[in-house]
Amino acid sequence: MKTNVRAGVDAAKNGDGADKEEDNREEEEELVKENARRRAALETTVAKFTDDAVPSMTVREVLNVINNQEENAKRTVLFLDCREKEERAVSIIPGASSAEEFEDDFEKQQDDGKETIVVCYCTIGYRSQKKVQELSKRLARSRPDVKAYNLSGSIVAWTHETDAPKLLDPKTRKETNRVHTYGKTWALQSVEYESVVYKRPVFEAVKGFFFKKKKK
Repeated sequence: MKTNVRAGVDAAKNGDGADKEEDNREEEEELVKENARRRAALETTVAKFTDDAVPSMTVREVLNVINNQEENAKRTVLFLDCREKEERAVSIIPGASSAEEFEDDFEKQQDDGKETIVVCYCTIGYRSQKKVQELSKRLARSRPDVKAYNLSGSIVAWTHETDAPKLLDPKTRKETNRVHTYGKTWALQSVEYESVVYKRPVFEAVKGFFFKKKKK
């Protein structure tokens, strides 16, 4: 009798274990689908405002330059965070400078013979694209050895690149899984990251594109 009871208990445990494994597998599949949905939505959104006349790089292209020793010997990569202070306080791409910090550091930087790439980013790339337009004109006159590029998909796209360095909390300098996505509309970050948004979003920076009425 005891043997039968024990066998029944073991069978129940094995059944519970199998159910948990199945639940975990289904949950993982759902996360993969959700991640793919967000990435596709991000690409669609970015395509709506992308100006092909503005130089841009994908996260993968930037990482290839950073991780390639031969490219590293020829180029210096600088990240320029074009977001507001409140957004940057949540997280930044490692090594990124604010607009103010960039201007101060850039004035002191000497031409070392290497091509300098300034990679501008914001939430998904709309504001940073504007910055690249302005910066490129200025650099063409004063520093032709420096090229500005917009990071396509910006910090949200960065979260989707699995081998990209984790975002940093600028205050603690430690890795974080939180990212400011400006508003819920742009909360298309990887499922591994938590979205932070403005409590009362000010859409002035982007409404010119997203909310303007079409002229007839």
